[in-house]
Amino acid sequence: MEHPSSAGQLRDCAADIAALLPGFARLADHDAVALRMADTVACALGAEALADASHSTEGTITRMRRFARAGAGPCTIWATGEGASLDDAALRNAVAQRYLDYNDTYVGRAVTHPSDMIAALVGLAEERRAGWNRLVGAVTVAYEVLCRIADHAQLASHGFDGSTLTPIGTAAGAAWLIGLDARRTAEALCIAALDAGTLRSVRQGRLSDWKAIASGRGTVKGLFAVRMVEAGCHSPERVFEGKDGFLERISGPLAIDAGGEARLPRTLLKKYPTQIFIQGLIELAQALRPQVQASAGEVESVLIGLARQAVEMLGGAGAGQGKINRETADHSAGFAVGAILMTGRLSHDDYESLLGDPAVLSLMSNVRLEEDPEASRRFPRSFPARMTVTLSGARQLTAAQEEPSPMDRASFARKLDELWPAGRARTWPWRLSCEAPPFPG
Repeated sequence: MEHPSSAGQLRDCAADIAALLPGFARLADHDAVALRMADTVACALGAEALADASHSTEGTITRMRRFARAGAGPCTIWATGEGASLDDAALRNAVAQRYLDYNDTYVGRAVTHPSDMIAALVGLAEERRAGWNRLVGAVTVAYEVLCRIADHAQLASHGFDGSTLTPIGTAAGAAWLIGLDARRTAEALCIAALDAGTLRSVRQGRLSDWKAIASGRGTVKGLFAVRMVEAGCHSPERVFEGKDGFLERISGPLAIDAGGEARLPRTLLKKYPTQIFIQGLIELAQALRPQVQASAGEVESVLIGLARQAVEMLGGAGAGQGKINRETADHSAGFAVGAILMTGRLSHDDYESLLGDPAVLSLMSNVRLEEDPEASRRFPRSFPARMTVTLSGARQLTAAQEEPSPMDRASFARKLDELWPAGRARTWPWRLSCEAPPFPG
């Protein structure tokens, strides 16, 4: 059987993306990469510590410990320092860092979590004994590919989740890390795209473990694609642009180039353990809480104006209504706003108690979202929001913002204090050759 012998015979956007990887690697900002890696590790350790504190025999983290077991292997389980195989370490660490919904986000036409790919690339670097510089380049490549696809991909309208892009981004970063040439990189991207699709049903209805697992599983698919090509396997042709290909069935048209500013520094680090469009709502609720507390009246309702896209991603106008659990709470604007207005608290370890708080749950059911046409016009360049709290007696309190305040050094230090296990040194949990960058914070 004949197989492609040059990238030209794979002449669709897989070859175009592969040709861009060296340019993407040159965009590497070591400080920005280190900050996102540290944030990712903190999210993973916080989730693992929360599982330990619960003493539960169930829960997503506990189930992943049973599935992705530590043992002999060249890769590190971040929470324990134990060894594991590449796939097991990549999956367990990725699920842990995703579980709290506290890791970074990129907002294009598709909303993604690029740091979901970090665990897989760290594990591959450990397995292949790569140096820090190569890892930083691989993380940069993975981010740039994923984010630039997300700028154009119309995943939701085709019924697919943002985690659909993680196999492709991971394959790009992994191919760069191990030094595949352009032809083989293009084939790896094609293999990754073949079964990349994660149905949007992963986030519909009563959410399950798979909300935290889907993207980590996608990164393992990306690693698999690269290893298959490295072993000599070939991909079908025109997986992206051909008939029934990725563009036709999943993403819609794509236009990937190396122009514009680097995407990695534009990814949003979260100050609160909630969905990205809830970050600003928490700040608005914090601003109004003193007035709510000082008022003799009770809160009757909360009306929030957001971009149409944000309203849809948060579940629609009545998103505060219906049943709620830990998996749905961090995507509930009503729950977050109710928690802040009623208690002033919403850290990663507050969810269990807040889910049993009658005042929070009562207010949650009276929070409504509506489209703000001006916010829709400006999306995704910015995320303006407004909030109107109606008190008994028809008195109203209003707050608005152009967009959430960015993560600063003080906010990041507070996040580390919240998530990092007490008594554990703040250092990288893995070791690679060459000098490691200083641990941020």
